[in-house]
Amino acid sequence: MSIAKTSGTWQRIAVFEIDADAPIVDDLRGNAPDSRHLIIPARESPPGLRWYEVYVDFGIGEVLAIRLAQAQLQAVQRWATAGLMPGFRLVSGVEWLTADGVRPRTEWRLDKVSGARDLN
Repeated sequence: MSIAKTSGTWQRIAVFEIDADAPIVDDLRGNAPDSRHLIIPARESPPGLRWYEVYVDFGIGEVLAIRLAQAQLQAVQRWATAGLMPGFRLVSGVEWLTADGVRPRTEWRLDKVSGARDLN
Protein backbone atom coordinates (compact mmCIF):
# COMPACT_ATOMS: atom_id res chain seq x y z
CA MET A 1 0.00 0.00 0.00
CA SER A 2 1.25 3.45 -0.84
CA ILE A 3 0.56 6.53 1.25
CA ALA A 4 -0.13 8.44 -1.97
CA LYS A 5 -3.09 6.16 -2.71
CA THR A 6 -4.74 6.62 0.68
CA SER A 7 -6.95 9.32 2.11
CA GLY A 8 -5.60 12.46 3.75
CA THR A 9 -5.94 11.07 7.27
CA TRP A 10 -2.52 9.38 7.30
CA GLN A 11 0.20 11.11 9.33
CA ARG A 12 3.88 10.36 9.53
CA ILE A 13 4.58 9.77 13.20
CA ALA A 14 8.23 8.76 13.17
CA VAL A 15 11.41 8.14 11.24
CA PHE A 16 13.95 5.57 12.35
CA GLU A 17 17.25 4.42 10.95
CA ILE A 18 19.10 1.13 10.82
CA ASP A 19 22.44 0.13 9.34
CA ALA A 20 22.36 -0.01 5.54
CA ASP A 21 23.48 -3.64 5.58
CA ALA A 22 20.85 -4.69 8.15
CA PRO A 23 18.03 -6.96 6.98
CA ILE A 24 15.16 -5.10 5.35
CA VAL A 25 12.30 -4.33 7.72
CA ASP A 26 9.33 -6.25 6.35
CA ASP A 27 7.56 -7.93 9.24
CA LEU A 28 6.51 -4.72 11.00
CA ARG A 29 5.08 -3.04 7.94
CA GLY A 30 1.44 -4.01 8.41
CA ASN A 31 0.94 -3.41 4.69
CA ALA A 32 -2.26 -5.40 4.41
CA PRO A 33 -4.99 -3.59 2.44
CA ASP A 34 -6.92 -2.82 5.65
CA SER A 35 -3.88 -1.89 7.74
CA ARG A 36 -4.04 1.34 9.72
CA HIS A 37 -0.26 1.65 10.04
CA LEU A 38 2.62 1.41 7.62
CA ILE A 39 6.39 1.37 7.69
CA ILE A 40 7.86 2.36 4.36
CA PRO A 41 11.43 3.00 3.24
CA ALA A 42 12.24 6.71 3.10
CA ARG A 43 13.04 8.14 -0.32
CA GLU A 44 16.47 9.25 0.88
CA SER A 45 18.77 8.06 3.65
CA PRO A 46 22.19 9.22 4.84
CA PRO A 47 25.17 7.21 3.56
CA GLY A 48 25.58 3.92 5.40
CA LEU A 49 22.06 4.03 6.84
CA ARG A 50 18.56 3.07 5.81
CA TRP A 51 15.71 5.30 7.00
CA TYR A 52 12.10 4.16 7.42
CA GLU A 53 9.01 6.30 7.87
CA VAL A 54 6.19 5.19 10.17
CA TYR A 55 2.63 6.23 9.30
CA VAL A 56 -0.68 5.86 11.16
CA ASP A 57 -4.19 6.43 9.79
CA PHE A 58 -5.83 9.02 12.04
CA GLY A 59 -9.12 8.35 10.26
CA ILE A 60 -9.73 5.63 12.87
CA GLY A 61 -10.08 8.27 15.58
CA GLU A 62 -7.51 10.24 17.48
CA VAL A 63 -7.37 8.13 20.65
CA LEU A 64 -7.04 4.82 18.80
CA ALA A 65 -4.52 6.34 16.38
CA ILE A 66 -2.36 7.56 19.27
CA ARG A 67 -2.47 4.11 20.87
CA LEU A 68 -1.59 2.55 17.53
CA ALA A 69 1.30 5.00 17.08
CA GLN A 70 2.60 4.11 20.53
CA ALA A 71 2.20 0.37 19.91
CA GLN A 72 3.97 0.67 16.55
CA LEU A 73 6.95 2.48 18.06
CA GLN A 74 7.10 0.08 21.01
CA ALA A 75 7.20 -2.81 18.53
CA VAL A 76 10.02 -1.17 16.59
CA GLN A 77 11.96 -0.66 19.82
CA ARG A 78 11.39 -4.29 20.88
CA TRP A 79 12.67 -5.53 17.54
CA ALA A 80 15.74 -3.32 17.88
CA THR A 81 16.38 -4.48 21.45
CA ALA A 82 16.11 -8.08 20.25
CA GLY A 83 18.93 -7.34 17.78
CA LEU A 84 16.75 -7.55 14.68
CA MET A 85 17.54 -4.00 13.52
CA PRO A 86 21.28 -3.28 13.91
CA GLY A 87 22.11 0.40 14.24
CA PHE A 88 18.56 1.34 15.25
CA ARG A 89 17.99 4.95 16.23
CA LEU A 90 14.73 6.84 16.44
CA VAL A 91 15.39 9.94 14.32
CA SER A 92 12.04 11.60 15.03
CA GLY A 93 8.80 10.72 16.76
CA VAL A 94 9.80 10.04 20.36
CA GLU A 95 7.00 12.40 21.44
CA TRP A 96 4.44 9.80 20.35
CA LEU A 97 5.62 7.46 23.08
CA THR A 98 4.06 9.81 25.63
CA ALA A 99 1.44 11.51 23.46
CA ASP A 100 -1.76 12.64 25.20
CA GLY A 101 0.00 12.40 28.56
CA VAL A 102 -0.47 8.63 28.71
CA ARG A 103 2.55 6.42 29.15
CA PRO A 104 2.50 3.53 26.72
CA ARG A 105 1.16 0.37 28.27
CA THR A 106 2.62 -3.06 27.75
CA GLU A 107 -0.78 -4.37 26.71
CA TRP A 108 -0.70 -2.00 23.71
CA ARG A 109 1.24 -4.55 21.72
CA LEU A 110 1.03 -4.09 17.99
CA ASP A 111 -0.56 -7.49 17.46
CA LYS A 112 -3.30 -6.67 19.97
CA VAL A 113 -3.98 -3.11 18.84
CA SER A 114 -3.94 -3.68 15.08
CA GLY A 115 -3.52 -7.40 14.46
CA ALA A 116 -0.12 -6.93 12.79
CA ARG A 117 2.73 -9.28 13.64
CA ASP A 118 4.75 -8.41 16.73
CA LEU A 119 7.41 -10.23 18.71
CA ASN A 120 6.15 -13.12 20.83
